[in-house]
Amino acid sequence: MMRRRLFWKLFLAFWLANCLTFLVGAGAFMLDELRGDTPALRSLLATELTLLERYGEQAGRQLLQVSPQPPDVQVGLYDASGRLLAGKAVAPVRFEQALSDADGRALVLRASVASGVGEAPRPRSMGPLVTGTLMSALFALLCSLYLTRPLAWLREAMGQVAQGRFEVRVRPRLGRRRDEIVDLAEDCDRMAGQLKALVQAQQHLLHDISHELRSPLTRLHAAIGLLRQQPERGEMLERIERESRRMDDLIEQLLTLARAQSRQDDGACEVLDVVELLAQIVEDARFEAGMKQCRVVLDSDGAFVTRGHEELLYRAFENVIRNAVRYTAPGTDVWVRALLVAGGLRVEVSDQGPGVEPGRLAGIFAPFDRGADSGGDGFGLGLAIAQRAIHLHQGRIGAQAGEGGGLRVWIDLPCGLPGV
Repeated sequence: MMRRRLFWKLFLAFWLANCLTFLVGAGAFMLDELRGDTPALRSLLATELTLLERYGEQAGRQLLQVSPQPPDVQVGLYDASGRLLAGKAVAPVRFEQALSDADGRALVLRASVASGVGEAPRPRSMGPLVTGTLMSALFALLCSLYLTRPLAWLREAMGQVAQGRFEVRVRPRLGRRRDEIVDLAEDCDRMAGQLKALVQAQQHLLHDISHELRSPLTRLHAAIGLLRQQPERGEMLERIERESRRMDDLIEQLLTLARAQSRQDDGACEVLDVVELLAQIVEDARFEAGMKQCRVVLDSDGAFVTRGHEELLYRAFENVIRNAVRYTAPGTDVWVRALLVAGGLRVEVSDQGPGVEPGRLAGIFAPFDRGADSGGDGFGLGLAIAQRAIHLHQGRIGAQAGEGGGLRVWIDLPCGLPGV
């Protein structure tokens, strides 16, 4: 059973506030009635005083003679000796004011509300009080429902998300409402969508891992079977060793990708020079490029010192540069440019290979995407690792077609990276 403590707190708070406001107003009205200070009496007294001060005693008499007075209202005009000049005899006196009229005569204006000599006060009807209390309860109920119903929907939706039903959405149920609760609902819907995408990506990753591991395992089993039938064939041992190294490389790359995704290397954050790191990678890549009669050229504006994970940044830049060396045409150059720009460092790696179709530029950073020109070489994890590592350092990575063909991969790192 869902607890509704907030609903009752809001309901009681609104109701008590409305009841207090109504009771204060009703009390003031009843106090005025007890004092004889009714609206009709106040209006008559104000008019009488104005006429006496401006036009004299005669005008005041005429007003009291011709003005309709309620039966319970008593207003009388007296002279200085206490003789009634106009109006009704006032007893008991609840209002009295001495004044001088326009001609300078001393007068006394008295007023009261008569209830009859010896009569008990007339009973007041409780209808307005009961009606006001019920109306305040209805208002408190509507306000409480307005505030707590969306929260109940949010709680229900989060319960469904916790059970794995990520398609639930709260925003459509709120209609045209515009307030902070709608913002919260939109954030919860966005969170559910991101959780769904993460779960689907994890499922696809596990599927791809199982597929990638199945191929070398199948070849290992086949080589072992042939070796048992023909022990003298030593090339089977070489095949088994090669497939074992391939599986070891795959597992190492998967672990690197997992570290970049889960951010478990917070303690490895240190101060480093990114340009110096690039120089080390370029120096190692030149050996591999020399086998294709290619060159790897580093062009930098100077040092760029920051804080970060050295291993992850090394893997990110190495994967991008080695990928460019692999696909560039024989006898061409791979350019690595480190440019100091406003806000950080931009690294561009350009090759002169076959390039990538524009529709596939965003997909080359997905895990296990090897493209149509890979020839089955590699696992398609290099650029995925690079993307995760760069995002971990609050940076950006992307790809575009080179000016003279090939592919250009750019990486932006901000200044003053935090200790991620």
